Amino acid sequence: MTDCLIIGFNDADFEEYVKLVASMGKESGAYRDLDLAFVNYNDKPYRSMDILDHFYHENRPHHRPFSNVDFLWPVVTYLGTYLDKAGLSFDYVNLFHLEKDKLKEKLVRNDILTIAITTTLYVSPHPILEIISFIRRHNKTARVVVGGPFIGNQPKLLEREHMNGLFRSMGADFYIISQEGEATLVNLIKALKSGSQLERVANLAYRDGKDYVMTESVIESNPLEENMVRYELFPREEFGEFVTLRTAKSCPFSCSFCGFPQRAGKYKFLSVELVEQELNAIKEIGTVTTLSFIDDTFNVPKERFKELLRMMIRNQYGFKWNSFYRSDQGDAETIELMGKAGCEGVFLGIESGSDQMLAKMRKTAKRKDYLRAIPLLRDAGISMYASLIFGFPGETDETVAETMDLINETKPDYFRAQLWYCDPVTPIWEERDKYGVKGSAFTWSHDTMDSKTACDLIDNVFLTQAEESSIWLPQFGFEQWSTYYLQRKGMTPDQLKVFLRCFNAVVKEKLIDPGRKEISPDLLENLRISCQFDRPGEPDPHVLNLFSGTRYQAAESFWIEMFDQCDDASSLESVRKENSVPDNQRETVTLELSPALTERLRLGFSVPLSEVILAAYSVLLSRLSGRPDTTIVSVPHGRDARAVPLRLSPSWGMSFTELAETTASKMRDATEHQLYAFHILTSPLRMRKHGGRCPTFDVGYAYGRAENGHRGLGPNDPRKLFPAAGRGVHLILVVEDDERSLQLRMSYPKNMFNRETIEKIISYLALILEEVGDNPAVLLEGILTETEWKSHEREVDSYASEAFNF
Repeated sequence: MTDCLIIGFNDADFEEYVKLVASMGKESGAYRDLDLAFVNYNDKPYRSMDILDHFYHENRPHHRPFSNVDFLWPVVTYLGTYLDKAGLSFDYVNLFHLEKDKLKEKLVRNDILTIAITTTLYVSPHPILEIISFIRRHNKTARVVVGGPFIGNQPKLLEREHMNGLFRSMGADFYIISQEGEATLVNLIKALKSGSQLERVANLAYRDGKDYVMTESVIESNPLEENMVRYELFPREEFGEFVTLRTAKSCPFSCSFCGFPQRAGKYKFLSVELVEQELNAIKEIGTVTTLSFIDDTFNVPKERFKELLRMMIRNQYGFKWNSFYRSDQGDAETIELMGKAGCEGVFLGIESGSDQMLAKMRKTAKRKDYLRAIPLLRDAGISMYASLIFGFPGETDETVAETMDLINETKPDYFRAQLWYCDPVTPIWEERDKYGVKGSAFTWSHDTMDSKTACDLIDNVFLTQAEESSIWLPQFGFEQWSTYYLQRKGMTPDQLKVFLRCFNAVVKEKLIDPGRKEISPDLLENLRISCQFDRPGEPDPHVLNLFSGTRYQAAESFWIEMFDQCDDASSLESVRKENSVPDNQRETVTLELSPALTERLRLGFSVPLSEVILAAYSVLLSRLSGRPDTTIVSVPHGRDARAVPLRLSPSWGMSFTELAETTASKMRDATEHQLYAFHILTSPLRMRKHGGRCPTFDVGYAYGRAENGHRGLGPNDPRKLFPAAGRGVHLILVVEDDERSLQLRMSYPKNMFNRETIEKIISYLALILEEVGDNPAVLLEGILTETEWKSHEREVDSYASEAFNF
């Protein structure tokens, strides 16, 4: 009988995870943090590595998928070695999600005493639940044990009753409540084998009826030097190219956003001689090319790190390796040695580029340390990933700007900004009253910021960052390690960056057009080509540039200038019913323009007919509101065109020809920047940053050509033509052009306007078009004198009569 079957990692169903997080609300911090990490394709969410695997292996035979965890899980090697040292037998399944058939074969034999489920990277119980459910289906006798960080942290997060409820819901037989737990597992297995009393096993929760009994809590310490991994216990073919190892435990620093040192205890590290011994053993495997050192502070102490580097250079292992790196704990000599020793990349926990914020975070590093270290790392040929935190107590727009100035100045290869996670097990929790912290997890506020604002700032950085500076690195199933993994699979660094740009471009489209159901064909083709990196073809750079940070910045400048000092007042206040709220019941008033008038309008101007009618519409709206300018959301070129917001100012001293030409010019410029228009103009954060307010988009205009007797604009509900503007577009003018005549249709919510009012509005628009058709150069102040207006008046409700008294 096997004493313990170890279950490595379970990459749980991502689609179900997205649904779970979405259930918290798509405006929640948790969902918005997740939203930057996946694209929707064929009605399914794909992480970056998932979509890369999908398109790379398209039309190829069965394969092992690309994966961010495609290596022998280190907890398997460490725990297996520990059990073997204690005289216990073990077996393992490395990756649950890929090896279910293998696990089932082991389970149905019914010769397993315990099954140990580790929780190193889990932040929710769902991956654990999936594993336990699978085990229970195929084996009724093995005792399920769950331990690791997720379980060890629960006493700090939950009251006893709630923790019992969590344990019951997961359904394991035992839970190991310890920051280490290897010794507890050994003691538990020995107690089960001997029939000893379980209450004598410390750090354990065991089932007793419906509840769990908690045994004595003691500090467990398993020295690294006494528990070196014995690689010979595992088949060589299980390792492949990648090994993850650690040479130290805990961390000597006490950053206020991190609870790891408090959980892990005193910082301890292996001697250089013992590290050399382990590297020699890894070299003996014969297949390993890449090492990942997972020490939180690999380069501390400094002198020990330099000795370690010299040892690696001396032994000429030939490994490429990556690690964490603290910029204030190194120097030029250290970085030069790192390059010579085979370092290909480092994780930089920068967190902030503001010395003020670094002090609040209790980081020992300063901005100057990063300014010094990053150029040296680049010169040594070492790739860098900069990890940032937005929203920590004390954060402001200004400190975020300092952080991004640092990124733009130093240009690490990759970066990512994450929302601060308000965690009760971190030191900052003890200072929450000082900073006015309320809430927890991803939903919080404090004296200088709240989680929604921090999410807005993260989105803004994601959209505006210039890719020639640093590339945004996706999260969830893709980390810095993935960049080395994919290079071993044949991707060049340049191909990798192009792929990430293509993936991020699709995420950007999702952000700026959330109602969109499918990826734009050009973006999808670019993404597919970038994934198939070993086949001919290059992504279209023009398509990539449309979604570049530089392009977004240009669009932001354009739209802010167009709507500078624009208030949020409506053009319709004078003609709508008092205190009316729109509903989904809409009506339409239709008016036909004669072929003769249509021909005069078409030939009388040097600009397209669609812009002529739009200019006339702006004159009417300006007179209705009594305001010098008006905002119209326009779809000027048929239903396949994107809606474009325009701010038009029909000054009474200009001719209508000038207004039509100005309208056409604005439309051309606006179309160039249309992609980001509503994302910018409907964002209070962006408008506030520039001293403005979000304009009101309640007037719409659409122009289309009818073909073969069919409408050119399609939907019966014209609001569908303006998805990015939301359902706030109330009064919509739809113009159908069949080459001979024009049909004007005005759609409106019936509970907001009286039909007589809309009939009068559309008739006045026809009068304006008739006058400018006869005299294109007429001054706006002379269009339809008061006498002419009155000669066409109809009876209207008293609330609207004043609005028509032009």
